[in-house]
Order: sequence, then structure tokens, then C-alpha cells
Amino acid sequence: MPKNELKRLLKDGKSAVGSWIGFCDPYSAELMASAGFDWLLIDMEHFPLGREALRTILMACKGSDSTAIVRVPTNSREHVSAALDLGAAGVMIPMVNSLADAQRAVEFSRYPPLGTRGTGPVRASHYMNNFERYRSEANDELVLFVQIETPQAIANASQILSVESLDGLFIGNGDLASFMNGGQPSREVDRVVDDLIVLAKEMSIPVGLPSWSPEEFSTYEQRGAQLLTIGSDMAFMAQGAQTQLSGVRRKQRNAAPSLPELQMNTSRK
Repeated sequence: MPKNELKRLLKDGKSAVGSWIGFCDPYSAELMASAGFDWLLIDMEHFPLGREALRTILMACKGSDSTAIVRVPTNSREHVSAALDLGAAGVMIPMVNSLADAQRAVEFSRYPPLGTRGTGPVRASHYMNNFERYRSEANDELVLFVQIETPQAIANASQILSVESLDGLFIGNGDLASFMNGGQPSREVDRVVDDLIVLAKEMSIPVGLPSWSPEEFSTYEQRGAQLLTIGSDMAFMAQGAQTQLSGVRRKQRNAAPSLPELQMNTSRK
């Protein structure tokens, strides 16, 4: 199987610049994959992406320099197996709240003896043509990221991060703010995020979270986060549309004649 460049970036202590995919259209997925991101996070938790849509997205990403990771809807054998068998380079597990949750994530994503992943990597092994190689390398090459997003998970963070075979922690700061402060940013949420970054670094676990501007990205990077995203396909589309429309509206307003000019032009006729 292909070498996982995202895994190597993180092991070398470097930052990985990622973004989110929520659209299922292969054009938009291919466009994102060719943009130059180190990794892309395909979001099956909050977007209506089924297995066929995921297959299409992964095919559109094939051959690019972006490592395709899937955030599965839930921590279940069914979802983890489907993502990996379709050829994802790794999975992100949402709402990991306990040691047992983290252990289940490892169990579902690793072949024996590390886990109990079932044997059926049809597309991942190039339709079983490279099965032996894929089977022998998958446990080392695939990445497993877990998300801490709740007060319960914060209390259990040390136990969660102590589980072997975890490749990274992705902090769900939006959900943390929702649970802790009704969805509003606060110093308390920032403090918790900083504490999680420090803890993960102490335990040699790459850590990251989403960002929505270059300035925010840089702030988290300076705090020690490596596994970062900037924006998303949906955000980029909305921002581009709004920026261009605002520019057109502004020019229209600047070019529109004033009321006295209109009256003068009318009186001359």
C-alpha cells in the first residue's frame, strides 16, 4: 500500500495543513485534492455522505499529494471497516469519551493481533490484487485519530491518550464550547484546549484542531498543534461567492448616478 505521508509528517514533528470535505461531487473533491493540502478530512459525521459517496470522493483524491482521512459517523465496526476497506488512509473517531471508547477504536481499525478488523479490503488492496502487501502493512501505515469533545472526555484524557496505536488527537473545540459555554468561545474553553495540547505533547501524541483563518491556524501552530485544518470546501465556496458578489455590488453602487443627476438627465429630454 502507499506510504502514509501524513503519518511521516507527524512523526517528524512537522505541521500538517489540512482541510475538510463535505461535498460529495467528484469535481469539488478532486479540486480540493489538487489544491496542495497535506491532508483532507472527509466528514461523514455531519454531512450526508454514504458509502457510495465516500467511494467517489476517495477515487477523486487518488493520485494527489493529499492524504485522505475519514471522520466516521460513530465509533462502530461497520463505519470504520467501510472507510478503510474503501481505501481511506486512516479514520478519525468522534466523541471518544473513555478508555473503553479509545480501545474500541483501535480494535475496529487494526488487524489482529492489534485489533479485530475484518478481512475484506477490496478497493484498499486494489481489488485484492495487492492483498498480502496491504494486509502486512496496514497496521503500520493507516492512521487512527480520536476526538476529545466533551467534559467527560477531558476528565479521561490521560487514559484515552495512553492507548497504544493512537496516531493523534483532534480536539473538537466547537463541541467543547457547546458543552461548557452554550456554544460561545470563552477563556475557559481556551484553557482546556491549551491543557489538552500540553498533555498530548507530554505523551508524544500529535494534536490538532480546526481553524478558520491563517491567523487562527498560526496561533494553534505556535502553541504546539501539528494536526491542523484550515477552512472547508463549503466555507471556501461560500467565502468566494460572498467576496465576488460583494465586489460586484460595491461597484454597482459606485457606478449608479445620484438622484440630482437623474433629475437633470430627465429634464433635458
